[in-house]
Amino acid sequence: MFIKNYHSLFLLIFVIILFSTTCKKLENYEGNNIEFRETIFEIEDDITYVIPNSELDFSQVTIGGINYNLLSFANCMELKVPALLTFGLGDIDFTIDYEAFIPTSNPNPLADMAHDIRPKSLELELTNITDCDLSMLEEVTLYLVMDNVTGSVSDFTMQNPANPAEPHNAVKLGQYLNIPESVGSKMNLVINEDAILDQFIHAGTFQTYMSLVFDKAFTANEAIIKSSMKFEVKLTNEE
Repeated sequence: MFIKNYHSLFLLIFVIILFSTTCKKLENYEGNNIEFRETIFEIEDDITYVIPNSELDFSQVTIGGINYNLLSFANCMELKVPALLTFGLGDIDFTIDYEAFIPTSNPNPLADMAHDIRPKSLELELTNITDCDLSMLEEVTLYLVMDNVTGSVSDFTMQNPANPAEPHNAVKLGQYLNIPESVGSKMNLVINEDAILDQFIHAGTFQTYMSLVFDKAFTANEAIIKSSMKFEVKLTNEE
């Protein structure tokens, strides 16, 4: 189960919008003819993902149609079938996929006044396993998807960067492929700078979809990953 918190993001949007809507365009006053300009803000928000160990089975794997029942792995130990069990084939490395839809909501009724909402940066931090780090992942990808979306990425209708107005139900936020051993407890994803998030934010409720590939085990009851995101937001404040 994931724990998420978009409240601080949309509370900040609400405050900004409230401030903006209390200001009239100067051109509305007699004697003034000043062109109205959009206001651009960069805002931040933190979200915490909790990944239960119980939803990952590091001890059983099927490779080439053969089922292997493995002993427990040590913390941050590479996932592999030892040569002892492979009948002369040597050690066999393997990975475990983990995917989840996280219900997400936008409680701010005035958020539709914000537009051209784009991700600017996305940092992940493993916060609770001190003797392990994010190199336990081989790759990670984050998406926003609409409420009615199910299945996997192959079932999504992705946003078209060349024409974001085309019908779509998902957009990629960012990813990190081939995560190195030296990554440490923090890493920055490669942001999809073409992503426009308006459709999801304006919908009020949507889903965050996380796709992870583990190549190391962890023995804690859960892995807690904090994401720190920055967004660029344009606001309309004319009456």
